[in-house]
Amino acid sequence: MNLRKEYFIHPERCTRCNRCIAVCPAMVIGESDTGSLQIDKSACRRCGACKKICKHRAITSRVRLKFD
Repeated sequence: MNLRKEYFIHPERCTRCNRCIAVCPAMVIGESDTGSLQIDKSACRRCGACKKICKHRAITSRVRLKFD
């Protein structure tokens, strides 16, 4: 068991400025089937760059327990 930080994009706050896409070193932010942006949680490096650059606070994080 370990702790893992996960990042989420809230579509109601996201203005699609794409700054998070530009700053993501892992390039794991893309468009979902519904047209909103989403983060591929399995490939995310959890560096927090996307959250830091978002002016609209559309990206949040939470810590989850991960059972291996």
